[in-house]
Amino acid sequence: MNNKAIKSLLLIGLIGCFTIGTSFIINIHHAFWGPKNIWWTSPAMKLPIEKTNNYFELFIGGKNLQKHLSEKTLIAVDENGIKYPVVSKDISVRLNNWYKIKSDILTRVIFSGIAFGVAIILLIIGLMQIIIQKKKTC
Repeated sequence: MNNKAIKSLLLIGLIGCFTIGTSFIINIHHAFWGPKNIWWTSPAMKLPIEKTNNYFELFIGGKNLQKHLSEKTLIAVDENGIKYPVVSKDISVRLNNWYKIKSDILTRVIFSGIAFGVAIILLIIGLMQIIIQKKKTC
């Protein structure tokens, strides 16, 4: 292998370690130690209870909230003290989407980790070739 190819491997490895390695480390830090409480649904975009069935179920007195709503067994009191049955439109939900965000981040970590590994291997090969070449010239 000629001297130019050795320097190319070393240069590609160095650049890759700094660029891809930085991205890899930032994503790992963000996935495990980043803010977990900023990913809530916006207060202006609260979801109706019907759209949250795939995320959670709420039970009151051992009975599912949806069943309470259909049977009209939940009662609320307005500001005037008047009682009325709770209906679906009275309930809205905000969800914490952290687990979806974390999943996306960890997917990026996998791909940047593979690329980072390749960059480290190229760096090591380039360094080893330079050391071997220097030993031959000495």
